[in-house]
Amino acid sequence: MENIKILKGFKTRITGMPDLSVIQMPDPETIAVSALDIPYIRPKLLVKENDSVKTGTPLFCDKRNKCISYVSPATGIVKKIVFGDRRRLQEVVIALYKNIDKNLDKNLDKTLDKNSGKTDDFIQFETLPETDVEKIPRSKIINLLQQGGLWQCLREFPSRDTADENHAPPMIIVSLNGNDLFSPHPKVIIENETSFFEFGLKILKQFSNRIIVTSRKSSLDMLNGFKDHITHAVPDFYPSWDPAVVLYQLKKTREENRSWCITAEHLILIAKLLLTGRYPVKRVVTVTRKNDKKPHLIIRQGAPVQGLVGHLSDKYIITTGRFNGRLVDPKSHMGFFENTLNIIPDNHKEELFGFIQPGLSKSSVSRTFLSCLSNSPKDLDANTHGEERACINCGYCTSICPVDLAPNFIMKALFSDDIEDALSYGLLDCCRCGLCSYTCPSKIELTKILSDGMEAHYKDKE
Repeated sequence: MENIKILKGFKTRITGMPDLSVIQMPDPETIAVSALDIPYIRPKLLVKENDSVKTGTPLFCDKRNKCISYVSPATGIVKKIVFGDRRRLQEVVIALYKNIDKNLDKNLDKTLDKNSGKTDDFIQFETLPETDVEKIPRSKIINLLQQGGLWQCLREFPSRDTADENHAPPMIIVSLNGNDLFSPHPKVIIENETSFFEFGLKILKQFSNRIIVTSRKSSLDMLNGFKDHITHAVPDFYPSWDPAVVLYQLKKTREENRSWCITAEHLILIAKLLLTGRYPVKRVVTVTRKNDKKPHLIIRQGAPVQGLVGHLSDKYIITTGRFNGRLVDPKSHMGFFENTLNIIPDNHKEELFGFIQPGLSKSSVSRTFLSCLSNSPKDLDANTHGEERACINCGYCTSICPVDLAPNFIMKALFSDDIEDALSYGLLDCCRCGLCSYTCPSKIELTKILSDGMEAHYKDKE
């Protein structure tokens, strides 16, 4: 096992870390398959409202590659199809069969899943043998994953779009720690799924000879029986375990910029699909809140957010990442790639004489507050504590960037429509961790600016 030395990142402890207990949540009345968290997708609907669907039925595909399906994680009836601006698909909502009046659909076949005790009618996909994986054609694995709705688990750098099936990646990075400070702990994800994880690694070797498995150092002690599979250990501060940061530290050639990545949970899902022939519907998520420890929750994919967070006042917002997640509507559902909900105070009241307060509990990259002298967990809120101003070239964004970028110079190049300059400054190495926006004293949304620049460049190349 190698240690990756990463010197920059968010090293402050913050409140709300979830504990390692696990609670099995009951199935909700509705679930949904969201298109909001799938980057670059151009969805094409394959169902309409009031259609009956089984678990594994394709709901929509990607127009760029119609072989890539996004399937239903439940058996029921399509209750609603939600569109956003310009009729962009947001989510397909399904009412679970057990909550549907039987008279509405007498022809819907149903079987009782003995493991869960729930009514589920699975579409049965072809299975693969657990041995002699190296003899299985690569094209067959790709077809099964695309039909089974899990090919999108594999992402390709630098855009993190769905992996190109016609490209052989120089390396595949498997992250055990998700993409957020409060992502589910790998012990909870892998504890009873070791055999599936090992089979998943064998599948990945059909695509690349170099498989990188990374873990935070603090997680190693809880993965004693699993350490042999971990190739690299990273520091405990955010976002050292992000695959883009790991790739930046390991790559030596230009070709390696097109490596792939996948999370440990998604790798286990792939293995389950290929071995059982059934689409796996369970996910592990965390719900975190200031000064409130929460357990890990086992939910059905696409569960409603309201059922996980409860009723909140207007003084809170919900995001899918502490620094880089999307803002979540409580009436929406969990996305395919989302495994954490952060409930963050959103009090925009001005603090009287805040500039002279000692700030013992405030988190700051600079040494403005006395909190820099303490290692106790700090509170974070959604208040910007100031208005946007012009960039003053203070260098805070550069000092915290884990991939050694100068976001302020890239921002100015993008504002000048000089994409060549932005690329020369390393735009495509950006891991979109959100730390540059967090640390900017001028309150500039640097992460969004760089992310928009990367997306515009990628779409121009398509």
